[in-house]
Order: sequence, then C-alpha cells, then structure tokens
Amino acid sequence: PGFNPKVVRHCLDKELPIFPGVSSPTEIEMALDHGLQTVKFFPAEALGGLKTLKAIAAPYQMIRFIPTGGIGADNLAEYLAFAPVLACGGSWMVKPALYADGNFKPVESAVRKATTIVT
Repeated sequence: PGFNPKVVRHCLDKELPIFPGVSSPTEIEMALDHGLQTVKFFPAEALGGLKTLKAIAAPYQMIRFIPTGGIGADNLAEYLAFAPVLACGGSWMVKPALYADGNFKPVESAVRKATTIVT
C-alpha cells in the first residue's frame, strides 16, 4: 500500500512490474525519480476519493493511477471515467464473507456486475 524504495528498486532491477502505493505528491515525485509512470492511489476513499485524486493528479499528466481502498460497484464508473485512472482495485468482489460457506456464486455475481460497469 506504500512506497518502499528498496522494493521498487529490487523490482525494477529484476524487470518486474511494480505499482507502489502513493497518497501524496511527494510519493508521486519518488515514483517519477524511479522512472515509474503508474502508481496505486491508496487508500482512495479515505483520502477524499475522486475529488482528491483529481487534485493530486492535476500537475502529473504523465502519471496513471490505480485507485484502491473503498472502491466499489457504487463508485467504480466514476473513477474509471477519469482519464488518468488505468484500473481500480476491487476487493469488494472477493470479501471472505461472500464465499465463507464455499459457495462462490456471490463472488461470480459481484464480478459480473463489475464487468458490466467496466464495459
């Protein structure tokens, strides 16, 4: 969920994709210093949601964001409509309570709903 320079450097050295978490312009600047152009914006809703993301993203036209934290079926479309958003995290679709009884139909239903929002 955060920006660990050692982890980022290790992933870059190994040519592994890395999308470190950022929540401030300082962390976005750290990502840029490491040559990254895509970051995770976390925790999106707790930080003020799309309004905050738009404000933070404004001076960083070269950065793409993957918001996570508080994203759900109710706000997914709004996030995806914002051009700098590449993708969104979707843990609401796989909460353990949905499949605790071994029935994955509720997960399937949540994923199908998200798919209709995305397409």
